[in-house]
Amino acid sequence: MRLNWIAALLAGLLTACGGGDSQTWPPAPVVPPEVRGPDPLLPQQWHLFNTGQSAGLPGMDLGLQGVTETGLGVVMAFVDGAVQIRHPDLVANLHTVNGLLTFPDPSPALAPANAPYNDRAGEWDDAHGTAVVGIAVARADNSIGGRGVAPQARFMAWDGLSRGQVGQALASAVDAGADIVNNSWGFLDPQVGQVRSYQHADSIWREALGRALSQGRQGRGAIVVFAAGNGGSEDDSNRDGYANQPGVLAVGAVDHRGRPPAYAEPGANVLVSAPSMALLRRAEGSADIWTTDLTGPRGLSGGTPSERADYAAFAGGTSAAAPMVSGVVALMLQANPALSWRDVRWLLARTARPAQLGASETEPSAMNSHGYHPLVGFGRVHAGDSTAAARVFRGLPAERRCDSDWLRIQQSVGDAPDPGLTLEHRFAGCDLSVVESVQVTVQAEHAYGADWLIALSSPSQRQSLLARPHVCSSGFTGICGDFSQGWTFHSVRHMGENPAGAWRLRVQDQQQGDAGRLLQWRLVLTGH
Repeated sequence: MRLNWIAALLAGLLTACGGGDSQTWPPAPVVPPEVRGPDPLLPQQWHLFNTGQSAGLPGMDLGLQGVTETGLGVVMAFVDGAVQIRHPDLVANLHTVNGLLTFPDPSPALAPANAPYNDRAGEWDDAHGTAVVGIAVARADNSIGGRGVAPQARFMAWDGLSRGQVGQALASAVDAGADIVNNSWGFLDPQVGQVRSYQHADSIWREALGRALSQGRQGRGAIVVFAAGNGGSEDDSNRDGYANQPGVLAVGAVDHRGRPPAYAEPGANVLVSAPSMALLRRAEGSADIWTTDLTGPRGLSGGTPSERADYAAFAGGTSAAAPMVSGVVALMLQANPALSWRDVRWLLARTARPAQLGASETEPSAMNSHGYHPLVGFGRVHAGDSTAAARVFRGLPAERRCDSDWLRIQQSVGDAPDPGLTLEHRFAGCDLSVVESVQVTVQAEHAYGADWLIALSSPSQRQSLLARPHVCSSGFTGICGDFSQGWTFHSVRHMGENPAGAWRLRVQDQQQGDAGRLLQWRLVLTGH
């Protein structure tokens, strides 16, 4: 998961300036004839069919065995950097209308002669988007490379990163008819200078997300998938204003042994996980994720032998896990096009299989017997189980909402080791019986809000850890944990629970040096 740091900082400014993509679409590339035959790299794609070939645990994969769906009839959009849409393993799956692309060509420019390596978003060695798209939709049985999770799904792609127009890209994808929008990007993670604190999504993107959920897929809602993040224990997916949104499916990662890797970010917003590499670096010959690369010597391959120059091991972390889930969603939508975005979220959580975690590491869940963990959500996505469930699912009841409105507190939260505040709210007349998601908004005065631990306990005594004390990067202390305008945390951890009873919010300052004041908080439940 990565984003050019300039684009990350300027995304809101650039999108706020307006603009947009040209409405004169270029002609679609010519699709060369395919030669039917096995995909030579398929035996190395352990994430699809894990037989232990990477020294992992057999069966720790996406569970595609016996799945007949291929994504046929489903349109996926990818918001990323450059994408080489003419790659021979991708071009046949381009979404076109009357021989024209439905999006601006996001292909990287050709590198000048003897050009240095440059993989910043949109530049000539930017292979990130090409790798992500290949994981989801690379063609199957065409005698080249490997295959994608949904090898007959159609795709569109927007370079929203190099131009800082992620909001416009999401809006354009919805307008162009995307069923699924994959986002394998996010704010920079701690080891490369992220402020390690709360980052708001820009307003244009939030508006586009609302339209995607309410108007996408003829009102059933487009499915918006996000990588949960690669910041490891020093970060938290709930601090990312994009992945933290209630309408987003945030995806964590597990390695070839089913364990969450060190780079995985925790978060009460993490719904499910999918396979990815154990390390955030390429290590050919180990548990790599093989996928499409820029053709020729540029990109990830770095001049490897010609038979592999168009493919490479991708060290994308949750960037690789997200398109796997997007691919599984495409299979689900082929199996049952009537599914809403809420149905998809519910079924993914319900059918997820356990990760390799100790019994003491998981917490009981109303959705399954193996529990919930903030690194992997409800567990590993399993294509066979989720598509089987999708085929017969009749849909969730209409969504209902219970809102506490603002609960004014105006109380000080003492500095460590003060026990802090424990607040309680009971809904009167809440007419939903099953929780699907929870939002907690906190507004406070604190010079260094990153000192705070914030946790929500449900009437079932299950806890969402929303905020953990952390240290921000030097130079950003003035905005570290700034709750002055309010921050809304999203949690799926309470999915399936009965909302009746006392909901308790605990706010505690666990680091000495600053004290704060909790002004007000708000609790919103959605469900049926």
